[in-house]
Amino acid sequence: MRAKIKEQASTSVIHRIITAALTAVNLVVGCGLAASAYAGAINPIAHPTAPVVAMTFPIWLAAAVIMLVITIAVRIKISPIIVLPMIASLPSILDYCPLHLPQKVADDAETFTLMSYNVLGLQDQNKQYYGDVNPTISYILKEDPDIVCLQEMRTLHTSQSIHLTASQIDSLHCQYPYVFYSNESQAIFSKFPVEPVQTGYVHSKEPGAANIGCFRAEIKGRKVTIFDIHLQSFSLVSEDREMFAKLTHLKGSEHEISQMKSHLINKIRIAGPIRTTDTEELIKYIKKYGGPNVIVCGDFNDVPGSYPLRLLAGEHFKEVYPEVGFGPMITYNSGGFYFRIDHILYRGDMRPISMKRGDIKSSDHYPVTATFEMTNQ
Repeated sequence: MRAKIKEQASTSVIHRIITAALTAVNLVVGCGLAASAYAGAINPIAHPTAPVVAMTFPIWLAAAVIMLVITIAVRIKISPIIVLPMIASLPSILDYCPLHLPQKVADDAETFTLMSYNVLGLQDQNKQYYGDVNPTISYILKEDPDIVCLQEMRTLHTSQSIHLTASQIDSLHCQYPYVFYSNESQAIFSKFPVEPVQTGYVHSKEPGAANIGCFRAEIKGRKVTIFDIHLQSFSLVSEDREMFAKLTHLKGSEHEISQMKSHLINKIRIAGPIRTTDTEELIKYIKKYGGPNVIVCGDFNDVPGSYPLRLLAGEHFKEVYPEVGFGPMITYNSGGFYFRIDHILYRGDMRPISMKRGDIKSSDHYPVTATFEMTNQ
């Protein structure tokens, strides 16, 4: 009898320890998830660390899902501790990982496709030029979107270093009769009539500085203003990317890991406030030149739910991917920075039908292509 009582007491202690441990971990993960889900609503100019917290959201979300499964299996009674923060973070969860099924489009619908692509100056980051042609241009020609908005794109001329041939350039101009450049590194290829808009924006020569191109297109009889943008980057050099890769794999001593964290976090803290200022300047141009039908696309260098995207939401812009996507999407493919930092937003007489990501890795960014239907809103 005494042995049975001791066994029950021992079991009770183990149960209490397990419950306490699960409670503590769930509290930490739940708080981390909620904090990262809404960190993007905080102005980085006042709180530069907010963008750093926002970038950790996928980690906290994965941890929350794991803890939910464990808690339901082991102590379902305390599952509300993790379920409630997940419910509170649901808008950010669905922004990061939408769950939409493919849409059907009427046969007579007026649709067009728009690709946004940071092309890395048409270089191939892996130096792989199969067939002695430029892989990025070959991909664009093959995919054949109606409009292509490019970032880090300067000029089109034959080049042995990037294997851009005269034949490719001729094919491009044949396929896209409207080709224009703006502010040194923004460009547009279009099948629809388009012209550049001189906004007066002056591109800074600082490394990683923002760039804003503005174009007005005639699409299916409607005027659509397109802002092709590149917001302030983290200004990461190759050593920084190697450092981040080591950090994600926990390579190095405790002291080295601490130093790497400090260095990278500092770069993120510096870039966040600048991107906020860039976006505020962009909004001024949108108000002056935009009109009712506007598309903003490009390399935001910022994650879903970030402050720049929230600023644009305040100007009645909607993000395409959260409205039509399924599952998380990664648009940057280099150095372990696996985030969705390329976005397409819109407002006016159109609605998104789909958005897909290409898998070509010639640039450090993947191309993203949205299909729109013109509407009569």
